[in-house]
Amino acid sequence: MSKFLLILFSFFMVGCNANETLIDPLKPELDTMYFDVVQKKLSIEQDLPDQVNILVAKWFDEKVKINGFDGDMTFTVTDYKQDITQIIDGKRVDISLSFKLRLRKPLLSKIKLIEGEVSSYGTLSGDFSLSEFDTVIQNTQSDLISRLSRDLVSKI
Repeated sequence: MSKFLLILFSFFMVGCNANETLIDPLKPELDTMYFDVVQKKLSIEQDLPDQVNILVAKWFDEKVKINGFDGDMTFTVTDYKQDITQIIDGKRVDISLSFKLRLRKPLLSKIKLIEGEVSSYGTLSGDFSLSEFDTVIQNTQSDLISRLSRDLVSKI
């Protein structure tokens, strides 16, 4: 009887371990950029999901550098959209983010405005858990911020 319980318990443990998430969270690859200004400011015009808010703030604090003697820059997140749709045998998440970057140099009477939009998507099909789909959403959000960083570097 004890062997039977041991075998039953072993199958139960293997079954529990089989349900672990197979999708690894991504860490965004962010480019460092430098601006010839004295001050920088981040402005977010709407509520963002917590993960996106953290990623944008971390990117801005750690990768957006200033090294000037005059002027200021304001980076504004103007629009965030996240749509989840059903696809054949799965789900898809589409995420987009619009932004404005304003560089102001008062001594030169110069203002430069850069506007843009970045988007990313992720899909999951087959049998999956809600936590696996949550990981796909987080990975798509991380990819979105990586794309934002690359796009902005290419525009400055």
